Amino acid sequence: MLIIRRKNMIVGLLVVLLIVTGFLNFWFNQKSKPTVNHESSKSSVDNMNQSHGQLKNQQETRVDESDLDGKITVTDLEEPADSPGKEASAETNVSNRAAFFKDYRFERTQERSKEVEYINSVVNNPKSEPETVKEAQSQLLEITSNMEAELVIENLIKAKGIQDAIVIIHKDNVNVIVDKPELVPEEVAMILDIVKRETGKETDNIKIIPKI
Repeated sequence: MLIIRRKNMIVGLLVVLLIVTGFLNFWFNQKSKPTVNHESSKSSVDNMNQSHGQLKNQQETRVDESDLDGKITVTDLEEPADSPGKEASAETNVSNRAAFFKDYRFERTQERSKEVEYINSVVNNPKSEPETVKEAQSQLLEITSNMEAELVIENLIKAKGIQDAIVIIHKDNVNVIVDKPELVPEEVAMILDIVKRETGKETDNIKIIPKI
């Protein structure tokens, strides 16, 4: 009987130990179990979806670029015909040509004024020889005549549709600078006719220079 009781007591203690051990394991597991943050989980999911979308877009971009086979068409390199850059360049060229004609006229007027002033000083000098005075008066008359002819020719050329022109009359030849990059034969003939009629110079002594 004593042996049976001891066995029962041992079995009972083992059962109690098993129950206590199971309880302790459950308790420790609850303590060590991580808490779940729903917002963090949602953010992680969204980031994963966004990364997946970017990766998909990159893959699609690679496919589109590979379809080009590295080729670039001419239209990708050239500016449109009516691009602002070309319009600005054309306006700049027109402005530069206008400035050239304006500056040249100013310089020509300055040089003529100095020349006329010098001739007048010779004419009005009491010590000048009569022959020198006569020659100076002849030069003054020629300069005045050339200035008038230059002005008339310039206005006649502009009246024919040329934007601007400068005429320089020398003793043996005439130079005509026109505000146009190129001249058609009809325009050349028109300018020659005007210059020959107003100056009496021959064609070989007339030089027409387009202003580029």
